[in-house]
Amino acid sequence: MKIFGILNVTEDSFSDGGKYFEFENSIQKGIELIHEGADVIDIGAQSSNINCKLISPELEWERIEKQIKYFQSQKIEISVDTYKPRVIQKCIKAKVDYINNINSFYTKESLDILQEYKNELPYLILMFSHNQGDKASQNSNLDRNSIVDTIFKFFDFKIQELLKIGIPEEKLIFDPGMGLFLGEDPYLSIKVLQEIKTFKSKLGKIMVSVSRKSFIGNLLGGVPPENREVGTLACELFLYSNQIEYIRTHNVKQLKDAIHITEILLSHF
Repeated sequence: MKIFGILNVTEDSFSDGGKYFEFENSIQKGIELIHEGADVIDIGAQSSNINCKLISPELEWERIEKQIKYFQSQKIEISVDTYKPRVIQKCIKAKVDYINNINSFYTKESLDILQEYKNELPYLILMFSHNQGDKASQNSNLDRNSIVDTIFKFFDFKIQELLKIGIPEEKLIFDPGMGLFLGEDPYLSIKVLQEIKTFKSKLGKIMVSVSRKSFIGNLLGGVPPENREVGTLACELFLYSNQIEYIRTHNVKQLKDAIHITEILLSHF
C-alpha cells in the first residue's frame, strides 16, 4: 500500500485552504508528511471545493513548480492533483510520478496530450465524479442502487478510450470518488466503500480519498472538517483491511499509527 500525503497549495481548499499557500510552509508540510510516513506527496494548487475560485493554468503551475523541483531533488515521489490540460502537459515534461485528475482526462485537449506523450507518461489517476466538472457539486442524479454499475460503466468507457490512443492499461489507477463528487447523500459514498473489493477485483489498482470528506461529516451529524478525523480513520482502516493499493489522506501519522497497531494485533508472537 502507498500513502499519498495531501499538500494543498491553495487559498480555498475545504479543509486546510491557506495553511500551506506560502512556499516555505508548503515545503515544511511536505517534509512533515514524508517523516510521518507518506510515500508520495500529492500537490494541488487548484481547489475542487464546491465553493472554490477557479484560477488560470499559468497561476496553477506557478504555485507548484518550485515545490515539484524541491521534492524531486530530495528523491520524493510526486503526484500532482490537476485537470487542466496545460498543467498536465507541464507535469509530464517535469517527470512527476502521478497525475491525479478529478475528471478523468475528459477533454479532447487532455487526451491529445496523453497521446502525444504516451511513451513517457506517469501513472494516471482517473477519478469518477457525478458531473465530471471542475469542482464538487451537491446536485447529483446518482442513487444508491445503481451507483456501482454507473461507475463501472464509466471506467469501462475510459479504459477503452485510453487504450485506443495507445495508453497502456498498467499506467491507470482508478478512484471511484467520495463525498460531493458522488453527491450530497452520504450513503452513496458508503455504498462505494462497501463494494470496494469488487472495484479492486474488476479494475485493478484503486485509489481512495475519504479524508475529512463531507459524507463523514454528514454521518456524524454535520460536524466540520476538523472534527472528522475519527470517522476518516475508520474508513481508512476499512480500506487498508481490504488491501486497497493507494490511500490519499491529510493525516498521515494517524493512519500510519493505526496500521502499526493493527499489524501488531494481527501478528503471531
